[in-house]
Amino acid sequence: MTKVLQIISHSEEETLALAEKILNLLTPDDVVVLSGELGAGKTLFVRGLARGLGLDVMHVNSPSYTIVNEYPGEKPMYHFDLYRLGDSSELVEIGWDDYLSKKGLVVVEWGERADEFLPKRYYKIEFSILNEKEREIHISLIRNE
Repeated sequence: MTKVLQIISHSEEETLALAEKILNLLTPDDVVVLSGELGAGKTLFVRGLARGLGLDVMHVNSPSYTIVNEYPGEKPMYHFDLYRLGDSSELVEIGWDDYLSKKGLVVVEWGERADEFLPKRYYKIEFSILNEKEREIHISLIRNE
């Protein structure tokens, strides 16, 4: 694991802006795993990624019950939320491997619930709540080779 960045976000707008800046590190085929407790800013970060990709951020919400939301565009994004995942075999049923082979950024909230299905290389972004507005965000590149 390589620590790429550690930052304190002081507001929602800073978190959105950070997500947009992170896109400079990513390729359209990357997988980004977001982890942190409920309310830590994971879905907000996804909105920032969508904004940076030129996608309609008004429709970005956590796919807690559908498991995946697709955001089409010139640079598409596939947003997974595995919080309610009963069993990792459900990923096979929804076509996880198909999403990984599509052109588009794959973003996974609660991705640690499906470690065995993650690619060998992905970005892990961990959110910690410091107080009502501030978040500590750690961004790492994971290489399991």
